[in-house]
Amino acid sequence: MRNRKTLVSVFNAQEAREAVLGGARIIDSEDPRSALGNIKPFNIMQVSDAVLNYKRNEEVQLSTNIGEDQLLYKRSETGQAIEKSAYEIAGKSAQAALGVAISMGTRVHPCNLVKVGLDGMDVQTLGDVLSEVVISLNRTEQFSHSQVMSVLFVQDLALWDERKQARSTIEVLIGLREFYPCSELDDKKLDLLDYAVNNLRDREGNILFTDSSQVSLGSLMKMGILPGGANHTFVRLNELFPHYKYFNQVNPATRKTSKEVIKAMIDVTADAGADAIMLDTSILTKVSNICLVDTSSAGMIDINQYDLSIDGIPTRGILSLDDITYFVDYCHFRGIEANLAGSIQSFQAQQLWLLVPGIDQVSTRGGASAVAKEPNTSIVGSDTRQFRVITRDMVRGIVPPEQGGVLNIPAKLKNNSKSLKDIARLKEMLILEREKQDMPALKSYFIDSYGVQTEF
Repeated sequence: MRNRKTLVSVFNAQEAREAVLGGARIIDSEDPRSALGNIKPFNIMQVSDAVLNYKRNEEVQLSTNIGEDQLLYKRSETGQAIEKSAYEIAGKSAQAALGVAISMGTRVHPCNLVKVGLDGMDVQTLGDVLSEVVISLNRTEQFSHSQVMSVLFVQDLALWDERKQARSTIEVLIGLREFYPCSELDDKKLDLLDYAVNNLRDREGNILFTDSSQVSLGSLMKMGILPGGANHTFVRLNELFPHYKYFNQVNPATRKTSKEVIKAMIDVTADAGADAIMLDTSILTKVSNICLVDTSSAGMIDINQYDLSIDGIPTRGILSLDDITYFVDYCHFRGIEANLAGSIQSFQAQQLWLLVPGIDQVSTRGGASAVAKEPNTSIVGSDTRQFRVITRDMVRGIVPPEQGGVLNIPAKLKNNSKSLKDIARLKEMLILEREKQDMPALKSYFIDSYGVQTEF
């Protein structure tokens, strides 16, 4: 008997309904504008009500997060969080956890999931924050059954250094405000005058500048893009935080998440009393076409290579099948659940469910979202992470086989003869593995950017 679950991150009530109807068993409230975006309590309550109304016979849990910047008091000029005291960091995190637990309530399910983003923390602070959240929730009467999940980011610093040079990556990160003012002498500076048009938006998502004539130092300060008193328009992109700086047991030469890093992350999570750990990818890597799962690794069919970004940059993964297997096995050895996130697509998820059957949870937003399209019109939304919407057919591409999971292949790949051969190999492998494991027969589809399926 398996109890595997798909977590789908949603932003509003309608997305929650789509996720439930698509087969998601954990509905996660999250702002899609970042890797772990904080979301207002009222939005969480609306999602909770929608799930309660659409709940199926199978149990559905709720989850949400307290963000990824627990250390943040303010940012230094390098983008690094400047912290106050360790006591305040842990205390504020616990307060936030209690707040989101109250917002989710217990009507849908007595066991909510509280996700705690821990990027850029040293291992001691990380453990203190997690412990304080666990202790505080356990002490309450109403939320003592809540579960706590640490969220830690995997990385490939060499690949990020290469990908961050692409204009498409820079434009998206500028739009997400993932930058900070820098010196005119900084050799990695970017000029906002070159990137502001059609990229910078206000809080409602409206484009601030549609023509270069509108962009100046004065207008950037007026719009709050640059601080008052700035004397130039140069900025630098935020950077990933290297593992070795925060996990003292990790080799300083480590540039990519290894089993050594994974073990350290799991150990501190388990020692703090948390129930689960999610491995995710930073928003910096997500928009660089860098995902968690390396489908080119031994044992998998490599479809990543055909999934190209606007600049023709292929998707690359960080963790091999062997790394993921180790992650799941070591989680269970330490008595916690294993959750995989990081831009997971259907062609990755359907392989993982069969090749690593011990996985407890797979999480997604991008892989379950499509471009919004207004009915009976030609009006469509933006094809970006923050503006795509969750659809039930996309969700079905992520859920496990035993819960009706299907294979969704991006329709853009069907025009490539080489990709079609590998897609055929993938389909054959999934059919055989499902038969071996006594799983339901595979249904496979090409799916377009609007979430419309065509069976093949």
